Amino acid sequence: MSVYLADTSVLVLQGRHSAVRDRFGELLARGQIAVCQMTALEFLNNAPDPKGYEVLWAALRRMSWFDVTTGAFDRALDVHRQLAVQSQHRNFRLPDLIIAATAELNGATVLHYDADFDRIAKITGQSVEWVAKRGSL
Repeated sequence: MSVYLADTSVLVLQGRHSAVRDRFGELLARGQIAVCQMTALEFLNNAPDPKGYEVLWAALRRMSWFDVTTGAFDRALDVHRQLAVQSQHRNFRLPDLIIAATAELNGATVLHYDADFDRIAKITGQSVEWVAKRGSL
């Protein structure tokens, strides 16, 4: 059974698009969705107010978690350095590198709606999956 580390894009878009909500809900019901501290921080940053924050936090706490470790930061730095060889290191959101590294080290597929993960996967060879067809949302 595959495990997916949900990127923040998925967490946000599942509240806005039925296709994302359906895919996310299906995987969540089967226990195949995990989050990490980086996705949680980014998602919680979108909370409109203290009450909304607590609602989002409660939902996140019910999910499986992968810890962002020193190894994940080291891997993110390694991938960032490889991007620098192609002069692409400045065109990435740094949280995406950390999320991807955390997924890679845990053998999880990154579930996303963000082209950065395809670019990362070209370097790492790791598994990534668009939650909905690219450009469809």
